[in-house]
Amino acid sequence: MDLNLREISYFLKVAELGSLGSAAAALAISQPALSRALKRLENRLGGALFVRHTLGMDLTAFGEAFVPHARILRADANRTIADLNLLRGAARGVARVGIVPSAASFLLPPVFERALKRAPEIEIHVVEASSTQLVADLERGHVDFAIASALPAQDSETIAATDLLKEQMFVVARRDHPLAAAGAASPEDLMRYAWIVPESGNAILLELRKMFMRAGFEPPRASVSANSVHTLKRTVAASDFLTMLPAMAFRREEEEGLLRPLALKLPEIFRDLSVLRRAARPLLPAANLVLSEVRDLVASGSAPLQAPLVRANTRLLRRPKERGPGTVHGIGLPRPGPR
Repeated sequence: MDLNLREISYFLKVAELGSLGSAAAALAISQPALSRALKRLENRLGGALFVRHTLGMDLTAFGEAFVPHARILRADANRTIADLNLLRGAARGVARVGIVPSAASFLLPPVFERALKRAPEIEIHVVEASSTQLVADLERGHVDFAIASALPAQDSETIAATDLLKEQMFVVARRDHPLAAAGAASPEDLMRYAWIVPESGNAILLELRKMFMRAGFEPPRASVSANSVHTLKRTVAASDFLTMLPAMAFRREEEEGLLRPLALKLPEIFRDLSVLRRAARPLLPAANLVLSEVRDLVASGSAPLQAPLVRANTRLLRRPKERGPGTVHGIGLPRPGPR
């Protein structure tokens, strides 16, 4: 069965707008021409894609099932064209990187510097989003690879995950928070304060809930939720709010004396970050270069990953352990306590 990429693009536009007339106007073609193209695509696929009615067009169950496949086909075609243009020198390489916000400002700046030294002509586009959203972006071809939790990808048949690093998580407060000088905090102590947490879909929120539930407590109610790590940190630094953050996310604020990890009467907790990518799609040269720099930075333990966070001779990056298909590296702050 031969599929026509133009017809696939037409189909996606109609599915997006829900109207033949609106889609025809957006595509700058006539409605009869668009209708004929959709009919040809339906004949090739062997099923009706839309239910047509006076108010517009609705996807059939068959059409709904075809949408994600159509998006992948279109994205693959666009990336193939970009690859060919790159090979014949008609375009610069582009790497589209997805990453969770809590890791972006720590991992990416040195990667940018290293990658652009090796290939000054490439362009790097960054998408910061929750792990759940990044899995969706990968499936739709919006990013080449993502640095995120692998949990949302467990049920995906198109996403492959390889371990990148293991990082310690902390309950974080302002430096002079009442709990900072009270010794190790219990779950009851933590419940007495308001919490600001990431929005749903974020692996940090999942780890926070797991920490309380393992101790036999209901997770604290979030008074405020935000999708910005900067907002989380600034709110905590200026108030008695508590939050949970991975080690790398508040390293700078820890050094500046704005934030500190609280000692807890609870087991240490960690999060895993993985490299997620489309299993059946090889990376283009620019994306492969950026990913190799990410892996090299984590594996080397060089600055900024090796830099001590609080005390001298404290290594941020521990020796890796082998697990599954990739390598896990541990990242953690020194054990919190009075300073």
